[in-house]
Amino acid sequence: MMAGGRDTGVSEPDQGGTVDHRIVRAFGVAAVAALTLVGCSESEKATADKDTSSTIGADAKGSATTVAGDGTTVLSKFVGDNWFNGKVPAPKPAGSSKDPIKVGFMNVDSGPVGALPELHTSTDGAFEFINKELGGVGGRPVELVPCLISNPMSPDEAQGCARKLVDAKVVAVLGGIGLSNGPALKVFEENGIPWVGGIPVNADEMTSPVSFQFSGGSPGAFTGFAQNAVEKEKAKKVAILYGEYPSIEQAAVGYGAAVAKALGAEVTTVSFPVVSQDYVTPVQKAVESDPDAIFVGAADLACAPVMQAIADLKSRAKVYLVGSCADVKQLDKVGRDKVAGFRFNIENRLDQTASDAADGEIYEAAMEKYDPGTTPRSAATVSFRGAMNLWAVLDELGPDATSEQIMATLRKAKDRPSYDGHPYTCDGKQIPALPSMCASQQVIAELTPESTFVEASDGWIDVSEVLRSTGVDGSTK
Repeated sequence: MMAGGRDTGVSEPDQGGTVDHRIVRAFGVAAVAALTLVGCSESEKATADKDTSSTIGADAKGSATTVAGDGTTVLSKFVGDNWFNGKVPAPKPAGSSKDPIKVGFMNVDSGPVGALPELHTSTDGAFEFINKELGGVGGRPVELVPCLISNPMSPDEAQGCARKLVDAKVVAVLGGIGLSNGPALKVFEENGIPWVGGIPVNADEMTSPVSFQFSGGSPGAFTGFAQNAVEKEKAKKVAILYGEYPSIEQAAVGYGAAVAKALGAEVTTVSFPVVSQDYVTPVQKAVESDPDAIFVGAADLACAPVMQAIADLKSRAKVYLVGSCADVKQLDKVGRDKVAGFRFNIENRLDQTASDAADGEIYEAAMEKYDPGTTPRSAATVSFRGAMNLWAVLDELGPDATSEQIMATLRKAKDRPSYDGHPYTCDGKQIPALPSMCASQQVIAELTPESTFVEASDGWIDVSEVLRSTGVDGSTK
């Protein structure tokens, strides 16, 4: 794609038969919260091979090397184009001798469950891009201070990480992923430090007064499924499959099932253990209810088995899955001809005529230059977006911004542009039961027989409005 222009439609597969990675990239933004249900494959963990544990200054070698307009920088190809922060500026490096602004980061990089190292590597890449091409903040480099959790089920370790970041005097913390981040959020609340972006997978991340999320998480996904299936496609009967994990149950039952029922559908729910090796039995139970639509709350290692089971049972239902299941690795395990017509939630527009912003192209170019070891698809998009949105706030406030000022700016955000996503509003009223969710809007995309994706929703689904109009509050009672 040329700088300054946008595609007018959805790309065709490349000659190798894979779906265009720019299109698949969008699916990673949407529903990666469900990845924690089943852990990550070894191929995904391989993105952590490079050393990303050190903090980042102006340059990996301690000196600023980029030159504005030299043709080697990412921004030099987009100068003057529209993007989320106004017009794309000419590239300039941060001053390597200036004191850095410290930003914390928490994540599970490795382990059998809930490890997403690409959140870390892409955040590193984002900060290298910020320091080498965006001048840091007011000429000062931004230093990433990571604290990595080895046991995702340990509240004590998460809390210990939070205290280390407080001691490091960070002005904000970028969220990665962690099943036990609740105690960490309590520490940040006590110290008035904002928790920004990441993948919210527990109640504290969706409700804390210091948490600011640019994603709809699983509640947004299931609400989008219900609106599209029942209101747009006129489904009368819905079956919902979900892993037995508290936040996923709330999303599937408290949001997906509740919205579908409120819109007039009959709903059957089927749960299964998160470590299940048998996906055929729960899928068969769902199919036996003769639904018009099936919603699936599972991802990563569960994607292909669930899709295979649904295809083998030849259900006539319209199938909705979380966006990470749209990865070509998952589709090819089953065969795209068998899953043509399946739908996935995303948090980007596939219709490139909907925006003239260069965010998507800049993201891919920055990842290729500053984090070539990580695929630009999947969860990497989430952390890159969080880093860029935080940078935009710091850029507005200046290099001496305090944690209190950052939170005040985010709290007053109303339809503020989000990097490669829907504008966000952090007034705590978008989803009253989940006040930290600032941008829950969804898009539903469908895989065609030609292996392209097309939008199956009428643009953005306004999750907040759907919940308000149906009276759904997320309760599973």
